[in-house]
Amino acid sequence: MVTGRANELHYLNTVYARAGSQLLVVYGQKNIGKTTLLHEFAKGKDSFYHLAQPSGTRQQLYLFSQALRANGHTLPDYPDYDTVFEVIARPVSPGQKKVFIFDEWEHLIRNDDAFMEAVTKLLHHVYGQEDVLVILCSSAVGFVENGMVSKIGKAAHEITGFLKIKEQKFADVIRYFSSSSMEECILYYAILGGVPGLWHYFEPAHSLRENICNHILKPGSYLLEEGGRIVKEELRETSVYYTILAALAGGRCKLNELYLHTGFSRAKISVYLKNLMELEIVEKVFSIDTPGRDSQKKGVYRISNAFVRFWFSYIYPHLEDLYSMSADAYYRQHIEPTLLKYCDDCFSLVCQEYMMLSAGRQALPFKPEKTGIFDGKAGRIDFVGQNEEGKTICAFSSFSKPMVTYEDYKQGLTVIEQAKLSADYIYLFARGRFDEKLTLEAKVKGTVTLIGMDDL
Repeated sequence: MVTGRANELHYLNTVYARAGSQLLVVYGQKNIGKTTLLHEFAKGKDSFYHLAQPSGTRQQLYLFSQALRANGHTLPDYPDYDTVFEVIARPVSPGQKKVFIFDEWEHLIRNDDAFMEAVTKLLHHVYGQEDVLVILCSSAVGFVENGMVSKIGKAAHEITGFLKIKEQKFADVIRYFSSSSMEECILYYAILGGVPGLWHYFEPAHSLRENICNHILKPGSYLLEEGGRIVKEELRETSVYYTILAALAGGRCKLNELYLHTGFSRAKISVYLKNLMELEIVEKVFSIDTPGRDSQKKGVYRISNAFVRFWFSYIYPHLEDLYSMSADAYYRQHIEPTLLKYCDDCFSLVCQEYMMLSAGRQALPFKPEKTGIFDGKAGRIDFVGQNEEGKTICAFSSFSKPMVTYEDYKQGLTVIEQAKLSADYIYLFARGRFDEKLTLEAKVKGTVTLIGMDDL
């Protein structure tokens, strides 16, 4: 059973139950769990699954033929798509809607229109009278969102739905690593993100250091190349993208900072950032609209793909050491000293998720109608929630500090003032403990809530 995909499964079953034939496009980044989800959905149904490979049309048809012949069907080595679809359209259970899943289907349309013509015929009962559900699954997010319609032309009119498989939440990480501590789960989330295809490389029985050394730093390990592979597979001019991503990972998050560091023109950087954002590798961070908008940081970019960020922060800058040092020595020199600080941004996302879940459970003082962050020149408010009456909740988080102090709280008040907000309630999240003065302040005021690891 897949974890944390109940809504997606419900949607797939809803589409399946609709009258008539349906054509659904399912897409999302590699390792996000699309194929696992679709196999779970197909259980107990009359279904056909095919994983397409990068190749020309003749090779595609040869691969179809070999797969079908291995299952007892009689086909020539190089059939046409009509022949293939006449075979796969035969229902095992007449009267039951058959499900067809074509994984990485963009490879099937690269050279001609024959595949989509056959799909259209299938939807319109040319190969049989039964209604069907055809699912076109792809890891090429940019292609689906930007180039697909023009590529398939009039066949796009046959599409009856889209399902984008997004990263899973921190709550799903907790469920997956159920034997790990909350702190360990946050560290896993900071490194692997909400991508379940990467989670299984980490072994809960081993320490974080052992997992990083064995599954990221060890020569030949899958994750050692994964951060760079995502960029190489999707984009040309890898050297330019690597330069920009390395700069972002190093804290240069504004266009002018990227310009000064890389030497590329601002126009060129903007184009490349746009491409990275289309692939959901980079995002532009916007602050919630407040009266103090003049004090916001503007035009801030960050790497949104957790593992790409980790790879460009800790692997890419020191690759020469990786091949001359032991994995353990590399970890202790290049990763361990800054890892807790590195996790501050991830902990901020965890706390935002906590606040949104609390709002959904009506566990906050009021239900926020507007939520966001405020990234200001004096610091960041990790969560801002406001209702229609203007009541405001502000939340701050710290993962790296062993103790959050009253002075940290006062600094938060300064940021709130800079944002020109009036905070009715303040939440403070910490991996470590809170000092006595801050603890007393929370007890006396009643509007300040302190949340530690055990409270998440």
